[in-house]
Amino acid sequence: MEQRFPGRLSAHDAAYTDTRRGRQRRLMTVTARPAVGSGAVIGTTALRRHLNLVRELAITQFKLKYTGSVLGYLWSLFKPMMLFGITYAIFVYLFNVGRTSPHFALQLLVAIVLFTFFQEATATAMSSVAGTGHLIRKAHFPRSILVLASSLSAFITFLINMTLIIVVGSAIGQMDLGLRSLLTPLFIVELYALVLGFSLGLSALFVFYRDLGHIWEIVTQLLLYGSAVVYPYSLLTHGHRLLGQIAGLNPVAQIIEDVRHALVAGNLPYPPGVNYGSGPAVPWMASILGAATYLVPLSLVAAIVALGVTIFRRLEPRFAENL
Repeated sequence: MEQRFPGRLSAHDAAYTDTRRGRQRRLMTVTARPAVGSGAVIGTTALRRHLNLVRELAITQFKLKYTGSVLGYLWSLFKPMMLFGITYAIFVYLFNVGRTSPHFALQLLVAIVLFTFFQEATATAMSSVAGTGHLIRKAHFPRSILVLASSLSAFITFLINMTLIIVVGSAIGQMDLGLRSLLTPLFIVELYALVLGFSLGLSALFVFYRDLGHIWEIVTQLLLYGSAVVYPYSLLTHGHRLLGQIAGLNPVAQIIEDVRHALVAGNLPYPPGVNYGSGPAVPWMASILGAATYLVPLSLVAAIVALGVTIFRRLEPRFAENL
């Protein structure tokens, strides 16, 4: 007889329960084919086989995140909006940065939403394996499903927030939805790949080194101030082009700046000799770094994904004995 674990995922079924008010309620049940042997990082074939499970886990995690909350999804808006309000007030009214630019507020908001997704998705996915030890000990399935579902759950929130920003920005005439905006999905895919690469590596290491959570908080704070999120990138490039180019090698900064300049109207012009606005739809950071140098942050993203997959594969066989 197949053993069932209510509220837990087995090889054949994933079930989540809500026990509020002493009453158990099943929220979701998914059937999936059991994986053979210990789970491996999802390949193309395995991903297709478990796609339904990944999707349902991600959606369920998204719903459970706001279960029992009065405001529900609105909480996911409050954090970036509070950071935006505080940052905008400090830089505009205290440091007089961005006051002359009518688009500075929207540029800042776009950057904060992008970085908030990176920060929260990696932090949540980091504990996705360590927090499901009961599952890993009792069932055989690709463990990376847990990481993928966790990152996709955060990605759902991010897409909703970005959609709201684009709608509002377009309504007030500050969104430039021309040819350049068509590059935005590519930058978002790049951001998600970066998140997934970090998440795989961090989630595997976190099983063995729990201090990593505190270390990662410090790292993300350093990235926040090193990626031109809360201040205009022009502060780095103005009079210090080399400094701007070095900072642009950071893939987080590259993605944020490219999305800003693909979507928001009234950005700083391209460097001399590069057309702007109705010109060719090229990534803005490519014009700053140069075509060849622009490959550096892209290569870093690919390297981080490869490293994350490698770490996960190496440590995965030891998950059960350490949970």
